[in-house]
Amino acid sequence: MPKQLLIIATLDTKGREAAYVKDCVQARGVHPILMDVGTLEKPLAPPDITREEVVGAAGYRPEEWSKVKDRSAAIQAVQEGGALLAKGLYGKGKLDGVFGLGGGTGTSIVTHIMRSLPFGIPKMVLSTVVSRDIREYVGTKDIVMFHSVADLLGSNELMRHLLGQASHAICGMMERGSTLHKGKPMVAVTAYGINSVCALNAEPLLQERGYEMIAFHANGCGGMAMEELLSQGLIDGVLDFTTHEIADEMFGGYCRGIGPTRLETAGSMGIPHLVVPGGLDNAVFSPYYPMPEQLKGRKVHPHDIRFCVRLGPEEMKQFAQIIGMKLNKSKGPTHVLIPLQGWSEADKPGTAFFDPGTNQVFVEEFRKILHPHIPIEEMDVHISDPAFARRAVELLDEMIQATGTQSK
Repeated sequence: MPKQLLIIATLDTKGREAAYVKDCVQARGVHPILMDVGTLEKPLAPPDITREEVVGAAGYRPEEWSKVKDRSAAIQAVQEGGALLAKGLYGKGKLDGVFGLGGGTGTSIVTHIMRSLPFGIPKMVLSTVVSRDIREYVGTKDIVMFHSVADLLGSNELMRHLLGQASHAICGMMERGSTLHKGKPMVAVTAYGINSVCALNAEPLLQERGYEMIAFHANGCGGMAMEELLSQGLIDGVLDFTTHEIADEMFGGYCRGIGPTRLETAGSMGIPHLVVPGGLDNAVFSPYYPMPEQLKGRKVHPHDIRFCVRLGPEEMKQFAQIIGMKLNKSKGPTHVLIPLQGWSEADKPGTAFFDPGTNQVFVEEFRKILHPHIPIEEMDVHISDPAFARRAVELLDEMIQATGTQSK
């Protein structure tokens, strides 16, 4: 049976281009399914899934929807319906990859639909907006963004060349397959720039115990990507070395962008979770993520064009309350491990950020909030000390072995 590719486009404006992609993938033995998510005029190419079917899947009556004058409402309708239909095709085993194309609006629609699908399914968008900040389009998913260079308007050799290249690329991805096979049990680890030594120390220790490590850059999107992989059942345990995202979320820093489930998915699924206040000593800012007025005058540690700002006792109390309430929801084994000699490379003996008294405010407040059945263990070492990683891996391994959650 040939691979099946869902091609999503606003066929009233990108119909010719979508039809060209359809011909390209058919020539490579792939069966295309063309979905129309246009909201303006009649389609320029015949769809396999009409826009009426798309909005109908979301509960809108096509005859009423066609009279909608609010463009944002029309776009929301095709996003919702398109996502439901794509997930339906995937659930029936009729979806091996997704391809989309568009400008700003089209890219917003097709990536919304792609973000509803699991990791591993090939997802590619040929778009005019790739040279911009694409975080809002990609989110936490494995979406490949292919820059169209020129606008997707008018038939020309450059555009045919790029459409052909993108078509061959998505076909190659589909040949590789979409199933994520579980081998050795996988442990997720969070890390970021000035707190990555701990993760580096942990990897060989995990390998010795038969695990593979998957690291997530704790930059907002990275932490949430880990939560999504946890929800897909692909991770057997978590070494949450870097909870720094909580700090940047609070102050609008560089690593902001976490959602409501950060620090909660492992506990809700019963997956062993070891938590460390790594990086909570500071918030990170840059010319593009400016420091708020309330933090001006604090100690600063230069990183690159970014800089870290030392946080104080009041922030420590707030962090303890936020993290404590999240961990208290846990239904699985959870353990907190706290290094007393600093939580990042900027917070260690001999540096300007080193302030054990301020960090201890977090610990004391945390003990008041955290349920008694969740252990809190303190170690008189720095977070980058090999002994800290050794103890963290030991504790997580004990929890995994006790619960039997490791992959078979």
